Amino acid sequence: MVLSYYLLKPFYSLAWRVLNLFRKRQETLFYCHTPVDMENWLPVQKYLRPLRVVTDKADTYKALKQNGTQVSRLPAFPKAVIMCRVASHKFPSHKVLKIGMTHGAYHFKRMTSAQNFQPFSLFLFTSQRDLENAKKNGVTMGKIGGFPKLDPYLPVKHTDVEDITNRKARILFTATYDKSGMSAIQHWLPHLLELTDKYEIYVSVHPWTSKAYIDALKAMPKVHYILGSPLPYIHKADLCVVDRSSIIAECTALGKPLISWILPDSPRMVPEITEILAKISIRIKDFSQLIPAIEKILAEPGIFGPERIWANAIFFDSLDGKAGLRTAQAITKLLPELKL
Repeated sequence: MVLSYYLLKPFYSLAWRVLNLFRKRQETLFYCHTPVDMENWLPVQKYLRPLRVVTDKADTYKALKQNGTQVSRLPAFPKAVIMCRVASHKFPSHKVLKIGMTHGAYHFKRMTSAQNFQPFSLFLFTSQRDLENAKKNGVTMGKIGGFPKLDPYLPVKHTDVEDITNRKARILFTATYDKSGMSAIQHWLPHLLELTDKYEIYVSVHPWTSKAYIDALKAMPKVHYILGSPLPYIHKADLCVVDRSSIIAECTALGKPLISWILPDSPRMVPEITEILAKISIRIKDFSQLIPAIEKILAEPGIFGPERIWANAIFFDSLDGKAGLRTAQAITKLLPELKL
């Protein structure tokens, strides 16, 4: 648990109790840490009574306002809060019922301490394996919810695959944040412009990526730097180049072939993910191996198809486009007043 939880808890709890004396706490809120959280929340929200969105992040507040989302600033003192984070310290009172969802599919980085899950009455994971891993880590309030973020793109249809005969192949490069020790951005960014004549290039990086990298990407002609959700670009890409981000699971869910970078071990790496990548992707060490890997996939678009199906069964409970509904049903078991 973060230090601010213990520092703020006495004051927050007192304020909550006083406010509850004057007016019984009835409201359930959705706490939004980054705009990405909304992408996972909206497919759930449509099955529930409308919830007020709150945040304590200035950039998130501004982005949501610009998108037309009604959003308020913290502090707030609700009956219950739903979030796509392990961030119970934002509401440091056991009187506030807390429900959590993962903001990324599966756990591609080492899971946080089970102690950080303890304030939750319910925390929803994306698959049975994800839940089993959480239980091994000491999490006791977990259940399967799925990954609602993918619902608008599912189920994947064979007719979604486009003919690339008369167009450039579309390559999506992704990267987790460089300070995680699991990013490969340094391998491909200096060479990206070498690819733009032959391929249509999309790039999506973690919002915590160093500013110097982001500025360099934004300045590149013929490179489409993705500011919002990468999902529409994953959907239209012919293949994805990945490191260790949970976007890997989104790519496999939408049936996209993968090229993955072989990286040195780092403290947050999960050995299971290394083993999975070895089975579902072409593994490369440096840029010289990238173009041959791209051409191999373009020549064999069905490569690793059965292996991706196998991986999807690890990452997701189901890919039927109904995760939002199942998540809403799990929430209303605890909060029946949210039913439509």
